[in-house]
Amino acid sequence: MSNKGNRPKRSKPSQIYAIASITVVLFVLALLGSLMVNARKLSKQLRENVEVNLMLKDGVKEAEIKALDKRLSKAPYVLSTNFTSKEDAAREFEAEYGEEFTKILGFNPLDNTLSLYLKAEYTQTDSLKMLESKLAKLSEVKEVSYPRNLVHLINDNIRKLSIGLLLLSAIFLFIAITLIDNTIKLSMYSNRFLIKSMQLVGATRQFILKPFVRSSMFNGVISGILASLLLILFLYFINKNLNVLEIRKDMLHYAYICFSVIVIGVLLSYWSTKSAVIKYLKLKLDELY
Repeated sequence: MSNKGNRPKRSKPSQIYAIASITVVLFVLALLGSLMVNARKLSKQLRENVEVNLMLKDGVKEAEIKALDKRLSKAPYVLSTNFTSKEDAAREFEAEYGEEFTKILGFNPLDNTLSLYLKAEYTQTDSLKMLESKLAKLSEVKEVSYPRNLVHLINDNIRKLSIGLLLLSAIFLFIAITLIDNTIKLSMYSNRFLIKSMQLVGATRQFILKPFVRSSMFNGVISGILASLLLILFLYFINKNLNVLEIRKDMLHYAYICFSVIVIGVLLSYWSTKSAVIKYLKLKLDELY
């Protein structure tokens, strides 16, 4: 009787260890998810800052420019537009370089410019080439220009970053699965004789599995919630000290990450516990020692 009464006490440290270990692993996964969210957001911002300049012909009237601006602002590929007159461009140039070149030349060589900021999905090299060809055919446009080398550099780096993050995610997910599986199987090791005893007295597999799986899934939920709380505290600390995150705007993304972490914790706990119990049920009694 005394031995049976001591069993729960001996299992508590292993349960706490399992919850703590799983929490740490899930927290790392949550951090990786947050990194992917912010990397995606950064790549979108970089793409949407690419400026496509339409140099307009000298004979284009102000009403025609406004009509063109209004028409292009409604285009599915345009995020926003900004018009800069040749006079404003000259003043900006002179203010920046301190030279009144219009007085030296006797005229203003700059053009009226309509700048387009495109949606992120339209800033790929092929898409930009197609848009350049399309915009150059407009009757009001003299020339289309955008920083080709910068666009190529941004797209190339974003592609490399995406591949790197996907590989890193796959590696961390494999490590997480392995660590959680080993942690749960290690915690189940102390219950191997109890599992076998239940089988020997005639308990069915489903009857034996139910309490262990239920307890393990509960631990998975606790671990997922703790990992989510750690993530929220970490993000709050980073934002308070560095002010680089827009947590309120990305609240839905972080909610998905927290939900995913809890689901992963529950599913891995269920799978690992079930496989561990079945393993001990298949072993002979002398193989448990």
